Amino acid sequence: MRAGRHGFCRSKEGPLEFEPVIGFEVHAQLATRTKIFCGCLNETGGPPNSRTCPVCLGLPGALPVLNETVVDSAVAVALALGATVSGRSGFSRKNYFYPDLPKGYQITQFAEPVAAGGHLDIEVDGGVCRVGVRQVHIEEDAGKSVHAAVGASGASLIDMNRCGVPLVEIVTEPDIGSVDEADAFLVELRRVLIFLGVTSGEMHEGSLRFDTNVSVRARGSSELGTQTEIKNLNSFRAVRRALEYEIDRQRRVMLEGGTVVHETLLWDEESGRALPMRSKEGASDYRHFPEPDLVDFEIDASRLARLAESLPELPGDARRRLVADYAIPDYDASVLASDPATLSLYEATASAVLEYLGDDAPPGTAKTVSNWVMVVLGGYLSERGLTLSELAERTPAGAPGAGAPALARRVAEVIALRLRGDVSEPGARRLFESAMDSGEAVEELVEKLGLSAVTDEDEVRSHVREVLEEHADEVARYLAGASKLERFFIGLVLRRTGGAADPELVARVLQQELEKGEAS
Repeated sequence: MRAGRHGFCRSKEGPLEFEPVIGFEVHAQLATRTKIFCGCLNETGGPPNSRTCPVCLGLPGALPVLNETVVDSAVAVALALGATVSGRSGFSRKNYFYPDLPKGYQITQFAEPVAAGGHLDIEVDGGVCRVGVRQVHIEEDAGKSVHAAVGASGASLIDMNRCGVPLVEIVTEPDIGSVDEADAFLVELRRVLIFLGVTSGEMHEGSLRFDTNVSVRARGSSELGTQTEIKNLNSFRAVRRALEYEIDRQRRVMLEGGTVVHETLLWDEESGRALPMRSKEGASDYRHFPEPDLVDFEIDASRLARLAESLPELPGDARRRLVADYAIPDYDASVLASDPATLSLYEATASAVLEYLGDDAPPGTAKTVSNWVMVVLGGYLSERGLTLSELAERTPAGAPGAGAPALARRVAEVIALRLRGDVSEPGARRLFESAMDSGEAVEELVEKLGLSAVTDEDEVRSHVREVLEEHADEVARYLAGASKLERFFIGLVLRRTGGAADPELVARVLQQELEKGEAS
């Protein structure tokens, strides 16, 4: 494993004389039922300013009360990242003025975070490297400024629904040395948070937001350059584009003999530029002081043990287990372990297929199932704009409310029929779509759609001969060297059989009949 406190994961070899130094502050909205300091529902959407109360609006006399579930979620994150959890933690006020911050300060953690240290291992270019974590802390979110013109005034609107939504912030060490590493780190961290169940991970809803600190330095140097901070990036694409832009800009400044200014930048997606927002503030600018309305809280040994025991399997462990238990490639394991729902569905489907086939299960069955889950099911969901959970709860995919287990059994039935040879590959694809769209039994759909596999060689030969007789000109061209026409003939035979003929059998019989033509 390559690691290093500011030593980076990747090799320092390369054509450019400058290398980037990257760190992150990742803000994850916690999926608690209520907000961090009040009883308002913690839900996205809703009419503007409809999920607020005197506490989250910061009205005089309103006092915060800590949501204990927020602390448990933050500790779970810390434990998953191998951080050292503080026995005692507390809050401070971070003072700044902004329209969407009604109190004029944010309740956060400064001197006493929930945890410090830790790391996250990521896989890049076939190797494993380690990104250090500086600290994990909790804080409240601010409101949301909606920068849409109101009439001719060009005013912005403020929606306070997000005020008081609980956040866990993960601050990394500047251990990332390339845009690819940055992307791999954020993807893996998102997976960890989703597996923990502490956040939805839906970036389009703002549940994950990233601030990145970036500088460049002479390649091979141990000195850190002057950093800039790019704020409020809410997609992997935005992070990649912003980093590429800012790294290139700082390199050009240094090559021209200039000096990089220590400042905060705001990424403009439309122009593809990071625009100056303000000079970079230091901790003293925020005038942190202990939050007087909240007492410190303790995380004792029994609570820590309970939370450690309840940690789920994490994505890295799941990937390694899939490779070991199912003998599937690393790539398949990475895709299947991208979220708990996909992982669960794959394992339930593979188990059901093996149960259906018993001793007749061919070698590589688990790999076949992974192909179907990744490619066929994944394509179906993408084409229809559905999530896996939406499909699982949809009535045609199984009994109402039966959810993922019913969906897994339904997918497994289709795969088992294909592996038994009861339906052809094209037929199985048609059957799959019908099984997802219909509530009818899979076996009944096979009969209804006429998808029973045509495996009789004489029947297939009859179809092949008819196709060749009807396309004598194409046969002559094939015999003259147009070998690509073989696919044309196979497609015609499959169309005649409604996709029920086995393509491999069709290809073999076709070759035999064409060879007879060559001989004559």
